[in-house]
Amino acid sequence: MKKMMNFKNIIGLLFFLGIMLISVTMAFSGTVTVVGQGANRQMAINDAKRAAVEQGVGSLIDSKTKMANFEILSDKIYSRASGYVTNYSILSEGKAPDGVYTVTIQAEVQTASIKNDLRAIGILMAQIGNPRFMAVYIPETKSSAHRNSRVVRAAEQAINGVFARKGFIVLDKMFINNVYGEIEQAGRIDVDMDDLSALALKYRADLLLVYDVHAAKKVGGQSKYFGGILVEIALKAVAPATADLIAQKSGDLYVKTQKVSGSYYDNMQASKAADALGKAVSDALIGDTLAYFERAVHAGTRFDVWFRNFEEDETYTIVDVIEAMSGYMDKNVRNESPGNFQLDVNYQGKKFDFKRELFRGLKNEGISFKTQQSKGNRFLLFKKGSDNPYLDMNIN
Repeated sequence: MKKMMNFKNIIGLLFFLGIMLISVTMAFSGTVTVVGQGANRQMAINDAKRAAVEQGVGSLIDSKTKMANFEILSDKIYSRASGYVTNYSILSEGKAPDGVYTVTIQAEVQTASIKNDLRAIGILMAQIGNPRFMAVYIPETKSSAHRNSRVVRAAEQAINGVFARKGFIVLDKMFINNVYGEIEQAGRIDVDMDDLSALALKYRADLLLVYDVHAAKKVGGQSKYFGGILVEIALKAVAPATADLIAQKSGDLYVKTQKVSGSYYDNMQASKAADALGKAVSDALIGDTLAYFERAVHAGTRFDVWFRNFEEDETYTIVDVIEAMSGYMDKNVRNESPGNFQLDVNYQGKKFDFKRELFRGLKNEGISFKTQQSKGNRFLLFKKGSDNPYLDMNIN
């Protein structure tokens, strides 16, 4: 069977040219050349289409996941191969002496549709391992709703529900309360993403959701009998290991209310609006969040490594060592100055394996260094014998 065009070579060329490729597996229509066999011409064509779709699936999930889910893939994806092959042309065909008909086709595979269906049947989520998440309410302005208000609780339940239904695992409420307790105990008025990411890592969350809720009552209109409530929700998804902002979405919903005495009716209406809006904002955010975790399977986990006080020739050797690591995928050099630079490294493997390979490689090259662990996947290496530029502080 002929294989599809060497996609890894293309990716390598793109990185060589300095193009920041977001994902190997982003939605695209791949053109592949495949061979199919069958008892007759049509069966051979159908077999070739299935082979083309199998290659499309292979660009989205790893071989282990394919094997573990072979039956459901056969039933839900491969059986509908014709729907994913948008166009094909026959390059060669013929019947062998043993009666088997063989056809070679060039097919266009709609990988975006395959990806959507793999998400729908839960295979992509199974591949990334059902990440644990915590949703933390951080009011951004003085007009934000109180954390214990009904409208915030409704928004929280809606956000948690959407992510849980997609296969994410909600951290126990006790851990969330501990996070609030640590923030309040520290007396912090403003809490940045580094602080929140550190707390999320402390409780072993793979994903941090940060949200804010506003509920303005009796806004708009001059009616004697009717008023309204404008509910606004802002939601951010953050990767705790690097404090990277994965995605953010926001929205608002205006609901008409009756002007009655007391606040119970308004609170009830605001809660209903927060529930509907929380679900809508979460649905809008979750696609980008899933894509982030899916990219890590193929492109590797990102490590943010700071190097300080090294000689110029040592900096080039450091990069050579990283590029020679077994799990190395790609890199991006940032904040470069004489003897100092920062590397974003995509690595397929665990954090311990990354550190072990890096440290062994540098020692083998005779580069003396000291390390200072930072938060999550960020850490600092500085030349042994030089001053630690951050003293006793962790880098952020």
